[in-house]
Amino acid sequence: MRVLTVDDEPLILSGLVKIIREAAPAGTEVREAPNAYEALALMKDYMPDVTITDLNMPEKNGFELIEEARQGGWCDRFIILTGYDEFEYVRKALRAGVVDYLLKPIDKNEIASLLERVQGELPNESDSDYPCHVQRILAYMENQFRKDLSLDHLADRMNLHPNYISSLFKKETGHTFVNYLNMLRIQEAQKLLMAKRELPVSTIGQQVGYDNKHYFTKVFKKYTGTTPGAYRNSENSIDIEEGMES
Repeated sequence: MRVLTVDDEPLILSGLVKIIREAAPAGTEVREAPNAYEALALMKDYMPDVTITDLNMPEKNGFELIEEARQGGWCDRFIILTGYDEFEYVRKALRAGVVDYLLKPIDKNEIASLLERVQGELPNESDSDYPCHVQRILAYMENQFRKDLSLDHLADRMNLHPNYISSLFKKETGHTFVNYLNMLRIQEAQKLLMAKRELPVSTIGQQVGYDNKHYFTKVFKKYTGTTPGAYRNSENSIDIEEGMES
């Protein structure tokens, strides 16, 4: 299990990391960040299973960190830490879908229990059902990526928790759910742009799951480095299949 701890006060951060390392299940990797900006930069490669973050930080607070991390698909589970014992903070934290809300100083047994619970939600390769889940989920994605898909939809279809599926994607493909879905769509778009030159770019986008032409162009450029129109007219088309296999 990968844990990221975020706090803007160095002494508190050091103490938190020490407690978390002592309380976490065996084999847990713990990393730290002194602010939300560094946390977000670290998340992109580290892909934590859970982020334990201070609530009140300068420039970007804990709630903003959660929102941006979820939009990027870099982390789905969060534990809020704060010294403010106020109902409004608790209510906002629950609305943000955090795992739990803890007041400083944290209780070692309490954090141990929370981390144990988080680990129990993660995919386990030793689970006899794990290979079956992997096969079903990836096969469904391959066949249905053109439709309006989300983690919640997939979880409902597979009768699994969204957090489980999110972690399974990271473990099996090295990509987030959103990233993997976009790569499937853009890979298909590349084929259609070359095979069906008579079709407008907007139609190609719709056929692979993007109703908005501008958003399709934005995503296409992110993954290929060029626009759909320029890709269609280029002699040396860029292929992203290697990215799917990595």
